[in-house]
Amino acid sequence: MMAQWYQLQMLDGKYLEQVDQLYDDSFPMDIRQYLSQWIESVDWEAVTDNESLATVRFHELLSQLDDQHSRFALENNFLLQHNIRKIKRNLQDRFQEEPVIMAGIISRNLKEEQKILESAKSVEQQGEGTGSAMVLEKQKLDNIVKEIKEKVQLVDQNIKTLEDQQDECDFRMNTLRNPENEKNGMTPKELEQEKLHLNRMCLELKAKRQDVVVKLVELLNLSHSLVLSLVSEELPEWKMASPPEARLIRVFASANSPGRGRLACRY
Repeated sequence: MMAQWYQLQMLDGKYLEQVDQLYDDSFPMDIRQYLSQWIESVDWEAVTDNESLATVRFHELLSQLDDQHSRFALENNFLLQHNIRKIKRNLQDRFQEEPVIMAGIISRNLKEEQKILESAKSVEQQGEGTGSAMVLEKQKLDNIVKEIKEKVQLVDQNIKTLEDQQDECDFRMNTLRNPENEKNGMTPKELEQEKLHLNRMCLELKAKRQDVVVKLVELLNLSHSLVLSLVSEELPEWKMASPPEARLIRVFASANSPGRGRLACRY
């Protein structure tokens, strides 16, 4: 398991400021830094309830400082040697007679450090959850845009088919109205059959036009709902022209191109 002190040093600055507020001259952060492993190996909560044990731990801490002083001496680091001696004198002045108080300070600080770590972890998990939710929302948006694009293509194909059938119907209707048909060998019976056939074609075309209009209304409603969602919830990403929104813009552009207006103009 990663040492608590090491985990704290990996946190953002705002959390490190909270850690800094835990330590002062009565128990400086230098001790926490130099003796981090030893400090975390002791059950300080139990020490606070036992004055004899607190006295033992106090002298162990002073011994640990002596060892640290020796290491600095080997490194010829005069400044840190001076700091360690000063820290040791201050601890002796403050806690020599009341080591339980020192144990209480250490126990409290360790608990507060743990709270800071838990707070940072909670924020990180919330951020991950938010990120996952955003990914899911993007996937949902992408699927809706894909559905709109497919519907646009289908409606466009239906309109083109309808136009071709309407052209055929118009041609046959104009041909039927031409007086030359009788001269071209069409009998009255054949003319009557042609009229019946054209009537059926007109009814079928009307039904198909209505079906296309229904599909266009569904498409516009779907597009409208999507635009409202984008404006109210995804506007920052939309401004950055992220892929789903960019595709949406292209879909709307194609849906509103001149060819898409043929049905409205003609029928």
